[in-house]
Amino acid sequence: MRAVETKQGLDSAGIERALEQLHALVKARGLKSSATREAVARAALRRRGHFSVDQLVADLEQSEAPVVHPATVYRVLPLLVDAGLLQVTLISQGQGTLYERAFEREHHDHLICTACGKVIEFEFEAIEVLQRDVAERFGFRLTGHVHELLGTCTACRD
Repeated sequence: MRAVETKQGLDSAGIERALEQLHALVKARGLKSSATREAVARAALRRRGHFSVDQLVADLEQSEAPVVHPATVYRVLPLLVDAGLLQVTLISQGQGTLYERAFEREHHDHLICTACGKVIEFEFEAIEVLQRDVAERFGFRLTGHVHELLGTCTACRD
């Protein structure tokens, strides 16, 4: 088991690779390319860690991107998830849906302190094996998962 470091957002080359993946999905779905969709993707891929729609909208407002309405961001995010660029995460925090970059990032799970909100990202192969075994026993084919362990961190217990 090991902790997973939250890396910076993607660099320019990584963003271009991610956009190629997004463009392939857009084309496969028969959608048109969109500068607004690309601006949302670029802003999301630059983010570090977990973020809300409101935080992403604030990033877009401070950037040189075209003006993007929050409703547009809400419509674009599921496409970014479907393209494998982002994943929904930290659902149990009660803050609404949060997202994090999935593209070119290791899979990981979360420990969440319910007192202070601290999040520790970790990777533990034994948990992954157990999850696959459980899914197999019930006849499920896993397509992904969000694993969150809730508790109190050392600082909040002391």
